[in-house]
Amino acid sequence: MLDLYNSITDSGGLLKRDSPYHADVVRSFPDRQWTQQMHFYYNISYLTTEEKILAAEFHVFKLRPKPSSSSEIIPSSHIIEVKIYQVLDPDKIYSTGGLKLLDAKRISVHTHGWLVFQVKKAVEQWVNGSSYNHGFLVTTTSMSGQHVNGSYVRFAQRREHHESKQPILVVYTDDGQLRHPNYISPNDEDYLEIKKDIERQEKKRKKQMKEAIRLLNEKDREEFENEHLNKLLGMSKRTRRSADTESKDTERRERRRKMREQKRAEKRRLKNEGKLNKEKRGLDYILYDRRRRNCGKREMYVDFDEIGWSGWIISPKGYNAYHCKGECPFPLGQSQKPTNHATVQSIVHALKVGKDVSTPCCVPNKLYSISLLYFDDDENVILKQYDDMVAASCGCH
Repeated sequence: MLDLYNSITDSGGLLKRDSPYHADVVRSFPDRQWTQQMHFYYNISYLTTEEKILAAEFHVFKLRPKPSSSSEIIPSSHIIEVKIYQVLDPDKIYSTGGLKLLDAKRISVHTHGWLVFQVKKAVEQWVNGSSYNHGFLVTTTSMSGQHVNGSYVRFAQRREHHESKQPILVVYTDDGQLRHPNYISPNDEDYLEIKKDIERQEKKRKKQMKEAIRLLNEKDREEFENEHLNKLLGMSKRTRRSADTESKDTERRERRRKMREQKRAEKRRLKNEGKLNKEKRGLDYILYDRRRRNCGKREMYVDFDEIGWSGWIISPKGYNAYHCKGECPFPLGQSQKPTNHATVQSIVHALKVGKDVSTPCCVPNKLYSISLLYFDDDENVILKQYDDMVAASCGCH
């Protein structure tokens, strides 16, 4: 599920491509441990009849073959057929009346890795109540029809193998809610601006990490060198303290000298720039201040750990939701993306022809959806799209 999440979203949860089957919600159900090895059961009570099932996939991991025992049936061909059945009656699990074939695949007995089977019909029947949920049965046969099992064909089982190989049922649904277009066009100007922010933040994070590692390495190296030097010189504790104090005094003097040099250099630079540059800087500041005060998008990073949501949200760890802030002064320009109503309101406010008419407000005029990967109350993993989570641009309304 994490691989699926990373393949369709960027680091902030914005959809960069549509989800499989155009699903709004993707649920991953773990195997609930059945009594028999090739029998798999899933609790899908969280699915409702209001949701349209677009697809349902049974994912099972085939392990590498082990050396066979003498009692095992060795297939004459390396090709085997793996079938998945819907269990209709657990008392007749090995007879045709108790099973319904859902999907089948032909594979090499020597292969290993994930196998994916389509099981939509069974899940639909379980949800609408037309058939009771008794789970799935997996069988393996040679091309001659002989049953093949044991060391030649083994599948990862719940609690017996690593979590990354657990058998899962993945259900793709449309929850029936009206939504914005699922994914954002890569040429969307607002998205490109947000993407630059994400890249800038990622670059900053990597730089901070690199600097932290460098400082740690320097600290470790200094500690090692000091310890090694102290051992070589056989310095006493008092001598070492004196040396440390002297070293710190030298560092302080060096820092003060550098600061004095920097101040003198700054004074010379300001003196040499001249009046024209000062006026230009003044104008630049006025324009910058005006832009800063006017309606615009500001950063607002939401850290799920800080707001107490990290216990159930798997990914992302946080995202930049942005917020809108600033004034909508008269006259409103097109850069402020005003509505016609906001333009009229701005005029009425400026001319004071209406009672208690305020200036238009700075609000989001375009919002993006994000996808969250999280645990539900039953520890199932859910991938779901949430609308209107990111302020893409702001305007006066």
